[in-house]
Amino acid sequence: MKYAIIGVEGPHDQAFTGKVLKLLGFKDFREELKGLKSDLDPFWRKFIPVYPKKGNLYKRLDMPSILFNDTISVAIYAGEGSNLVTNLNDILSANPEYQTNLAAFGIVADCDKSNPAQVVVKYSNCFREYFPNFPTQAGVVDHINIPRTGIYVLPDNASQGVLDTLLCRCGEIAYPAYMEKASSYLNEFSESDRKSLKWKNFDPEKALVATVVSVLKPGKTNTTSIADNNWVSEQTKQQVPALANFIKFLSQLLEVS
Repeated sequence: MKYAIIGVEGPHDQAFTGKVLKLLGFKDFREELKGLKSDLDPFWRKFIPVYPKKGNLYKRLDMPSILFNDTISVAIYAGEGSNLVTNLNDILSANPEYQTNLAAFGIVADCDKSNPAQVVVKYSNCFREYFPNFPTQAGVVDHINIPRTGIYVLPDNASQGVLDTLLCRCGEIAYPAYMEKASSYLNEFSESDRKSLKWKNFDPEKALVATVVSVLKPGKTNTTSIADNNWVSEQTKQQVPALANFIKFLSQLLEVS
């Protein structure tokens, strides 16, 4: 069995990346093996969080999602937003086997405050300590060296945005009627309303996705909807170029088709 780590910034990105892997034929450890510790591949045991984390009783435990096929097991680690670099660096430095025994190592990050090139620099400066050939360009996979490495900057390696920017494009294909009704509702909020609510960049996209999610999965989170509904599907893969490119990136990183 080969092993790969994909670092993402949060639970939504984790669910999104996991859904893409399922589209590529991967199985989910939580679904196939009920997520039991006794069935967890020993290679991933060092990822099991200790409670309470750093003494904080309310700190979220950051157990990665584990997905696998017949040849490779993938841990998708959600690293608490901007803390992804620090948290993943701590894991790699404390566990040399994760530096030397990986077939692939990748990062999925948002481009919400800068440009893709600046996002890549932040991660490559850190992870080149462990993987000297970690790419310095978004969307590129280093195929030549082991482990294969790469970073994908959402939404499309070129534009500013976040996961929800890409999900909106997917929603226009998967749920056009719901997206139109949700947009009409949100357009009732004036610019002064949005200022009083202290909306930031890309909050309109986040509100749009959350509004449709509340229809698809009343009372459930975006994470649940991303995992269960058709934001990521064969249909959206075929009609949303940015999603197709992300799927291609993961296929190249993990050497699957």
